[in-house]
Amino acid sequence: MLDSVQLSKQPLLTSFAAADTLPAEKVFRLSFKRKLPADFNEKILKYTYLQELHLKSMRLKEIPQAVWSLRNLTVLDVSNNKLTVISDSLGELLNLERLIINQNNISKLPKQISQLTHLHYIDMFSTLISDFPAEISLLENSLKEIDMRIILMNDAEKSRLQNYLPKTKFLFSRSCNCKW
Repeated sequence: MLDSVQLSKQPLLTSFAAADTLPAEKVFRLSFKRKLPADFNEKILKYTYLQELHLKSMRLKEIPQAVWSLRNLTVLDVSNNKLTVISDSLGELLNLERLIINQNNISKLPKQISQLTHLHYIDMFSTLISDFPAEISLLENSLKEIDMRIILMNDAEKSRLQNYLPKTKFLFSRSCNCKW
């Protein structure tokens, strides 16, 4: 597996056609935008060394099932879609370091997120998430930063989250001081 510096030096391929010009074991980064290829679930499994996958702005209502089989993923970006749920299968991505789920209608994270012991960054900017499963506290030593801007939360909710993860930097918008 490549470290983050080595990974950043690899080409970010934007189609299966581009990826197919390389041996499958040399494809580390893929990015699709606007439209998911019809054969995505079949073809993506060929790239077992894939570490970074971007499925941005595709109007996805769910994360494709095959993604949960990509055991070497360190970065998953599914921002700006129409997601309402993150599957419990998220816990299968044991090497995940960065989870980018911003600008979706997701309201909660699965408790299986606690299995992602390498996770150090979550971007959930402008989602509906205002609560975490208690199991996330198991990530106290790995989770460094969570972007929760543009999420309506009162001070009590913010404080509860910070108590779960006292070593984590939270990026919050101003408190709404709303009562739910």
